[in-house]
Amino acid sequence: MFGILSHWARLILICLGFLGAAAPDTVMAQDNLSARFKDWHTFCDKGRICDAYSYSNSASAQNPNQSHVFALRRHPSGGGWSMFITFDGVEPKLSLGLFASVIRMGHHDQEVIPSFWKESLALRSGGPVNRLTGTYDLYLTGPGAETLMERLRLGDILDFEFGGCRDEFLYAGFSLAGVTAALAWIDKVQGLPPGSTSVIHTAPVTDEGPFPNCGE
Repeated sequence: MFGILSHWARLILICLGFLGAAAPDTVMAQDNLSARFKDWHTFCDKGRICDAYSYSNSASAQNPNQSHVFALRRHPSGGGWSMFITFDGVEPKLSLGLFASVIRMGHHDQEVIPSFWKESLALRSGGPVNRLTGTYDLYLTGPGAETLMERLRLGDILDFEFGGCRDEFLYAGFSLAGVTAALAWIDKVQGLPPGSTSVIHTAPVTDEGPFPNCGE
């Protein structure tokens, strides 16, 4: 009798082992995944295209919108990150360029990123969502984007300065608290080597075609 029980016990343990091994893969293949790490959010769809993103932490009379988003997106093939800012209600003027810096608390200086000029910026209109002026996705490419990617984990705040199409001076600041854990989470979900800083050097191709900036 004890031999029979031992036999059944072994079968049950083997079955549980198979279920335990298969369950995560089943969930990963069928469900969207999301998580939050301090000021950073992550989301992966069923195809394991993943985003890490954070909301703007600054507001003023010159820049009243707090819903700007800085995002990193990567496909599971490991082709590199797409880097973009979604501006809500503000159209950036590409001809003025974009200035970025990573600030480290406790340090007297800040690490200024090489400026992004028009050839390293691509604008895509998101269309009107909840504001009459709509949203704009600004993609950052080229060597400056990779420099920025390399420095993200070393800083506390990411700042952008840029001009608008109404000749206003604007800025958007993003907290970097949690960015390291968010990117590590995506590495694990996608099964890719940790710590990649590769950035795609061209903006995603869309069906919308080129978008005229500032009515040009």
